[in-house]
Amino acid sequence: MIREMLFMLSGQPGALFVLTDNGQFEMCSGIADVGLCQSEKEIIKPLLKIGSNVAFLSNFAEEIKSDSLYLDVVQQSISKYVTEFQEELVEIEIAILEGSEILGITGIHSRIMPFTLQLEYLKELVDAIKLQKGNCLLIDTIQHYRDHCGVSRIIATFQEIYNTCLKVLHKQLVSWMLFGKLLDPYNEFFIQVDDSKRFVITGEMIPSCLTVSLAQQVLFVGESVVALTEAQDLSEEDWEFMGKLQKIPFENVVEIIQQCRDQMAKRLWNLVTEKDRLNRSLNMILNTFLMKKGDIFAYFIRQTENIFDGQFSSSQLASNQFALQQRLMNSLKKYLDEDETEIERLSMNITPDTPGQGWDRVFLDYKTEWPLGVLIFTPETMETYNRIFRLLLNLRRIQLNLNGLWKNLALLDKPVLELRWNLQHILIHLSQYIQIDVIEVQKSIMDRQIDQCHDFDKFRAAHANFLVVIAAQTFLHVPAMQACFKDLIHLALKFCGLFKNDRPKAFLSVVAELNLEFERLMQLLFSLLNGMYQQSSGTTMEPIAQLLLRLDFNYYLTEGLQRKTNQLLEI
Repeated sequence: MIREMLFMLSGQPGALFVLTDNGQFEMCSGIADVGLCQSEKEIIKPLLKIGSNVAFLSNFAEEIKSDSLYLDVVQQSISKYVTEFQEELVEIEIAILEGSEILGITGIHSRIMPFTLQLEYLKELVDAIKLQKGNCLLIDTIQHYRDHCGVSRIIATFQEIYNTCLKVLHKQLVSWMLFGKLLDPYNEFFIQVDDSKRFVITGEMIPSCLTVSLAQQVLFVGESVVALTEAQDLSEEDWEFMGKLQKIPFENVVEIIQQCRDQMAKRLWNLVTEKDRLNRSLNMILNTFLMKKGDIFAYFIRQTENIFDGQFSSSQLASNQFALQQRLMNSLKKYLDEDETEIERLSMNITPDTPGQGWDRVFLDYKTEWPLGVLIFTPETMETYNRIFRLLLNLRRIQLNLNGLWKNLALLDKPVLELRWNLQHILIHLSQYIQIDVIEVQKSIMDRQIDQCHDFDKFRAAHANFLVVIAAQTFLHVPAMQACFKDLIHLALKFCGLFKNDRPKAFLSVVAELNLEFERLMQLLFSLLNGMYQQSSGTTMEPIAQLLLRLDFNYYLTEGLQRKTNQLLEI
């Protein structure tokens, strides 16, 4: 009976104790009453519970190797505690065989009582772990059980398991921050590689022992090491620094991350400012993508208008792109005071699979110096710059076309002159708003931040904020506004097109239709701007108010639209 009891407590079923389908031990029917007094029956009940918990924990610890580094170390820890309990049972059996004072079931119960609570808590922890996917967030689950337990022995047990998981996280952090390698075969780390082969943070997988700010620093350090390693530009000083960091215990994880971040930020800042690389790249982007040097593209548009007239086939794409590049180089060399090597980093291409005319398909490609193209001017960043560039290019093109109509319009009727003035007013002031009120203001803010930081990571944050604010204040992510701008540009092109060939017979009726379309677009534009203004607050209101002021500073347009609306209602 005693041997069967010890066998059951070790988690193994026998002749007297069987494991049911629900994972609980029970005594075999018909045997339960043999030779047992009532007090012994009552003592057996908690022992059955202990045996059931040991069986459950043993099964968990012996499960087939999981696809999780964190789950593996938890299983190893649980196996260790189960083994310690089973060794205690072996000592009890030896003591009984040697005639020790341990007497029967009562003696066994008193000997294993210190393990009872520990096994119960471990089972609860394993139940919780089984409900989640194995990853670094297991650390948070273990921490929760540790922090919500008031028994010192159990707290120590949970702390040991917590530390084993921290060791895994430590290895992953060291591998990433010191060598730029993701030690993550099962995608459990909070830094992942996305579909574009970029390193990104998975926010929901950041364990609570790290803040979001620290996670961002970890990402920055690893990306920097990857970039420097690929360029084989890690110095002996860098390797020596890495060796020192490996000796810092994980308890000082914040110190490790911050030292790595400071080292890499200083290293990269010296690298990008060497030979004035950073300023050259920023000036090139400002002068071209953001069209600070308007003369470049005024000349380019005049030289290129015939290439983009109408649609062109894919067979014409290569020849058009070559002609486009030649004209761009001519414009840059004529108006841009930059070294020829820097100018040749820029090229213009046409997207082959994008619908629309050539002006809607054009984009600039700027091959920045390493490591700026890897860490700052990424493909996603340059796509945002290109969206701003296409908008500014179209606005500049319309401005040139409308300016060139003054001779043709000199003797025409008032409706034609009025439409031309209205279109020119709206599109020119929209262009000025983007370049003066948005780009110039944000560029001055970024410049002040750069002057104060001398830190690559802080510069990257300043540049990212610069681009985010420009994208927001030019309404790049507001489809209704972008559609309205596009319709205004197409309306202006259609108006300018009336004067390229012989005027149609119904010239004035076409102009009247364009006037009606212009009024509709103005009502839509002011409605969108007023709606955004009312929903915004603080500093987000200022750019919208500034654009409204530029477009309608004396209420000429809005009062005119209201007057015409009232006339229609009266009719």
